[in-house]
Amino acid sequence: MAKWLLVSDVVQLLHVPEATIYRWIRQGDIPCVVRSGKYYFKQSTLFSWAESKHIHIHEHFLERQKNKKEVKPSKFQLIEALKTGKVFHDVPSASIEILFQEVSSRMDLPQSVKVCLTEQLLQREKISSTGIGKGFAIPHPKTPLGKEIDQSVVGTFFLQSPLDFNSPDDLPVSVVFVLLSTDSVQHLQLLSQLVRLLSNSNVNDILNPPPSLEILIAKFEKTLAEKT
Repeated sequence: MAKWLLVSDVVQLLHVPEATIYRWIRQGDIPCVVRSGKYYFKQSTLFSWAESKHIHIHEHFLERQKNKKEVKPSKFQLIEALKTGKVFHDVPSASIEILFQEVSSRMDLPQSVKVCLTEQLLQREKISSTGIGKGFAIPHPKTPLGKEIDQSVVGTFFLQSPLDFNSPDDLPVSVVFVLLSTDSVQHLQLLSQLVRLLSNSNVNDILNPPPSLEILIAKFEKTLAEKT
């Protein structure tokens, strides 16, 4: 019997934001069917499509779904990742490559990670945009960094000038959240939490003018508390 997947499954299998999946659907780039207003993806067809596009499939997600209950992510997890990643202002952004070079230089990371990070972020961006709309992007490597970092981090970068990330809404990006995770589970949890947080109606009030780390954390904590 054919195995059918939902959008939420595809997000985890392909490690891309939900907005990217819907953009591929609108553009007719990804094979799917519509039933009662919902999109369904045939697993075997999706795997073949991803392989043709050189998109990495995280097949172990399917096995995890069978063998263990989903771990409920804590909102505190995202706050800690943001604190550790820090906030950076007035970041040069003449191009995506220059921006990623600045990211690699400024983040507090082991040298072994720094020397490869720019290329890892660029390679991921070539697969599909990490722009999520509303002037935000969440760049990240194709695969988690594992034991190369002690804990997952989210660095917040306010750009000198808006940069085209080919986002779903075609708006240029002004704020970048660089997500570096230790494993796939944390990556998906942090990505989901961050996307939900940035979809909040008052997020522009939080980020304009660009706040300090302390103010950013305080306002994000308040927003997360109000959403629970």
